[in-house]
Amino acid sequence: MDILFLCVVIFLFLLAVFDLSVGVSNDAVNFLNSAIGSKAASFKRILIVASIGVFIGAAMSNGMMDIARHGIFRPEHFAL
Repeated sequence: MDILFLCVVIFLFLLAVFDLSVGVSNDAVNFLNSAIGSKAASFKRILIVASIGVFIGAAMSNGMMDIARHGIFRPEHFAL
């Protein structure tokens, strides 16, 4: 039973990672298509801004990973 439970958890984790990567890439493509299609800036400038945004988002996502590592969000640990 433990092996079955472990396999189910691993499978769900893989599905979550795949779904997250597909969702993020789909949103990125939609935004890039809008910017490129409307010719808001040159193609090179749009890609530079998008790559800077990806880098900043990856660099500042440490808090989200901390929440994922420590489990359930508990509001009583936060103060005003």
